[in-house]
Amino acid sequence: MVSTAHLPLLRVRRFGRGESAVQATQIVGPGATKLYLCAHPRQGGSIAGQAREIYQHLGELLREQGARPQDVITEKVFFSDLETQAEVFGHQRAAFYGSRSQPATTYLNQPPCRPGVLCELQARAVFANGADPLVVRPLHAELGAGAGRVVSYRDYDHFFLHNVTGEGGSFSAQASEVFARAAAALNQEELHFSDTIRTWIYLSHMERDYAALNQARSAFFARQGLQRLPASTGIEGGVWPPDRSVAMDLYALRAARPVQIEALGALTMNEAPAYGSSFSRGLAVTREDRRVVYISGTASIDDCGQVVHVGDIEGQTHRMLTNVEQLLESAGAGLSDVVRATTYLKNTQDCDCLTRIYAQRGVPRDIPHTICRAAVCRPEWLCEVEVAAIFDPAGR
Repeated sequence: MVSTAHLPLLRVRRFGRGESAVQATQIVGPGATKLYLCAHPRQGGSIAGQAREIYQHLGELLREQGARPQDVITEKVFFSDLETQAEVFGHQRAAFYGSRSQPATTYLNQPPCRPGVLCELQARAVFANGADPLVVRPLHAELGAGAGRVVSYRDYDHFFLHNVTGEGGSFSAQASEVFARAAAALNQEELHFSDTIRTWIYLSHMERDYAALNQARSAFFARQGLQRLPASTGIEGGVWPPDRSVAMDLYALRAARPVQIEALGALTMNEAPAYGSSFSRGLAVTREDRRVVYISGTASIDDCGQVVHVGDIEGQTHRMLTNVEQLLESAGAGLSDVVRATTYLKNTQDCDCLTRIYAQRGVPRDIPHTICRAAVCRPEWLCEVEVAAIFDPAGR
């Protein structure tokens, strides 16, 4: 276990209710404060008006926290109609950031489930909170339509790649190019793909292309010689630009201080590679002052790899949360430690049922949490969720 002696305590604070325009988690540790944010419009109206409102709310919250727009390092934007809305949204985004460096961003056609909401934003901001220097720089690499950011402080380098895409051809060719480009970007920073902690992979056509994704990913991981697989979400979501079939976001970590990384499992589920998907159910990263738990996209599955409660959204939601709780428990965490989440629903009309069960089961209401419509990798699945949790292991 990594020692936490003689270090300032980690402070985690969540604020914002489900009906608020912004939900945020503030994570204060030695050297840096991190904000996970989710912003959406309160009212209906046009995409331009909703985008303007989102950035108004984001700016207000950043100012309250002592942060600036340039402290936002990544964004993920959920659209109800990406192809018709992206350009208009981009104008409002450009007005907010102005001449400052814009964050690495992913645009997705994953309609938000909040009534009347055309677009929703998830963002990550980081800024120094003491004398220790914090440096943010762009990662200059060939990432297709994507971009990268590197955040460095206290002997940690955090690498964020967003919207890494291929250039054309078949889905398999694009998927292979996505992995190759991400690996090349890491290699130029003297990292290996084994330093990757978390990936998010978005497919424009899940049912058609998920098998091909698994083949491309497994072949790439075999060539890389990976022993510990990253946590991951593979989900349907139209990507940008619209002529691309697949895009990937990625987080990798380099540390000059002791770090312990553990793959997580749960007795209620089998391991994903058993049915051909090369990812870990979750990873726990223990640093000096914290343990960060990354739970992969998780659905209603049993210990034999079978879908449970076919056609039953209540049953699937309960089983999904049981699996998440088991994974969190294996890392010493619980639902109360969750700091952000994204839920993917096959059918928007199931949202009320799902949120009711979330409240019953103790999923925090005040975390940044987007619930959006997206097809999951098996047609029988009605919902999938991914979460991250953070806590001080010395306090357990």
